[in-house]
Amino acid sequence: MSKKNRPVEVAIDEDNRGGKDVLVIKVKEKEVGVVTPTDDGGFAAKLFDDRPIRVKTQDEAVELLLSNYNLHH
Repeated sequence: MSKKNRPVEVAIDEDNRGGKDVLVIKVKEKEVGVVTPTDDGGFAAKLFDDRPIRVKTQDEAVELLLSNYNLHH
């Protein structure tokens, strides 16, 4: 029997950390990761249990963080 899909509250907030403007991704008020711009024009998706993962776009970084959250919760 499959589970029903339930809506989950996802928030993307802007913050200034370490002198850089970053996006903070939260699911149900729990911070799951941070998207930081890199010096070469790309982005880094920072998971709290791993090193940052470099990606080309901000949307790709957000998708990576949310898929990682879904995988482990």
